[in-house]
Amino acid sequence: MDTFTDRRKRKRVGLRWPVRLFRRQEMRSVESTTENITSNGFYCVSQEPFRPGERLECIIVVPAGSYGYSEAPICLQCRVRVTRVEDQQEGFGLGCSIEDYDLLVNSKAAHRMARARPPVV
Repeated sequence: MDTFTDRRKRKRVGLRWPVRLFRRQEMRSVESTTENITSNGFYCVSQEPFRPGERLECIIVVPAGSYGYSEAPICLQCRVRVTRVEDQQEGFGLGCSIEDYDLLVNSKAAHRMARARPPVV
């Protein structure tokens, strides 16, 4: 009998949260939804290909009410590195490692950031 061992160091949580991906030099974003999240990264499916090792900016939108106390979305503005790309029938599966992030909790700022280009940091 074959035994499969998951080599991941962090537990994955199946959360489907909106994410916007930005190449550092481009104004347009690629919209996606996370499939799962860990404490140091996430997996999503993109309609646009990215390269392993590519560094991106992204905004992950934590929906209002996800933790019971927020009436507005909370956003994580992240700097990520693409660690893996999988060719799939519906797009490209991206494994992204979070290198740094800022938590945006102001409801007006979070609402704006969920729809716009993040500031260059």
